[in-house]
Amino acid sequence: MPLQRTFSSRLPRALDGRMAVVRLFDAYAALLTERQRVMVRMYYHDDLSLGEIASRFNVTRQAVFDSLRRSVNELGSLEERLGLLAARDRQTRVRETLAARLAEVEERLARLADPDGADLGGLRSALRALRDAL
Repeated sequence: MPLQRTFSSRLPRALDGRMAVVRLFDAYAALLTERQRVMVRMYYHDDLSLGEIASRFNVTRQAVFDSLRRSVNELGSLEERLGLLAARDRQTRVRETLAARLAEVEERLARLADPDGADLGGLRSALRALRDAL
C-alpha cells in the first residue's frame, strides 16, 4: 500500500507510523516549506499536541491537522517518486550481507592450517581493510 494513502485520513501517532514520518522528514525536510518543517518537527520530534501548535501559530487545531496531513502526504509522495529511503534500505541490506560474508571468510581463514607455511598475513590484512571499508 502506498505511503501516501496510509496517512491520508489520519496522522500517525503510533510508534511505527511516527518513525516512518520521522525517517521521511529526515530525508525530505528540505523540500517542505519552512512552516511545514516547523509544524512537522513540533508534532513528531517535540511531541507537541495539535492544540499547542495551533496556539503558537494562532490558528485552529483543524488548520494544524490539515497542514500536517498535507505535509506527511507530500513526504510520502516524494518517497514514492524519489525513493531515497528505499535506496538507503537496500544499501544497508547489501552492507550487512557483505559484512556477514566477510565474517565467514575471516572465520574460515582463522581455521585454515597452511601446510606450506605460507604467510597468510597479507590476506588477513586485506580482509581487515575490506572490513574497515564496510
